[in-house]
Amino acid sequence: MKIGFIGFGNMAQAIATGLLEKNIAKSEDLSFSNRTASKRLELETSFGIKGFSDNQAVWDRSEVIFLAVKPYQVEAVLNDIDQTHAPLIISVVAGITNHQLTQFLNGSSFVRTMPNLNAQVGEGITAIIERESLEEHHLEMVSKLFSAVGEVVVLPESQLGAFIAIAGSSPALVFMFIDTLARAAVKYGLPKDKATKIAAQAVLGSGKTVLKSQESPWTLVDKVSSPGGITVEGILSLLQSDFSASIIQSVDAMVDKNDEMSK
Repeated sequence: MKIGFIGFGNMAQAIATGLLEKNIAKSEDLSFSNRTASKRLELETSFGIKGFSDNQAVWDRSEVIFLAVKPYQVEAVLNDIDQTHAPLIISVVAGITNHQLTQFLNGSSFVRTMPNLNAQVGEGITAIIERESLEEHHLEMVSKLFSAVGEVVVLPESQLGAFIAIAGSSPALVFMFIDTLARAAVKYGLPKDKATKIAAQAVLGSGKTVLKSQESPWTLVDKVSSPGGITVEGILSLLQSDFSASIIQSVDAMVDKNDEMSK
């Protein structure tokens, strides 16, 4: 299957890397576009895939196109392409809705998706956005492609704001949490680099524990919390400082901002 990337920034590069590392695609089947000759050569050398100077060449040779340009570029980029050939379009562009993609694409099948930052380390979560005309075999194909960079969830477009908050933006909250844990440990004598490594690995392991467990996160909290023990003191302190309420307020603010920007 020939796969092309129109727009080859960090997210597209992460997807290409995952496809190659997981043997879902071969290097000779991937291509990208970049107008700058020196940058194109650099990317070709780094990824071992073919680069073209124009989007049309990538479009015409591909069965699947990852559309990964900036949101403000989408309409102009697609208007500039002769869309006689109709590959499957997978949009990873934030803020461009199913309705807009229908207007910009001249009958091509498409799937709107939203991967998150952690795709860059193969631990992402990608939302595939439902629509009435989304064909099952396209859903299966896109799910397989994104399995190269993490997990996949299928959602209606109306729930995308919540997804962006708890997947797209939440890495920043988790980074803050890790840094705060580390700084607290520095207070008690741990070097910052070691404290950060310890905190980050604890968060990574905790996430994997939740995913592999059949129990709820709160049940796991209870399992870690021995009666009269150290963990209970920490949990009670967070409850007294409205930790949960603060997280919910943060999610509310992000959903509200997404709704505002989508109008």
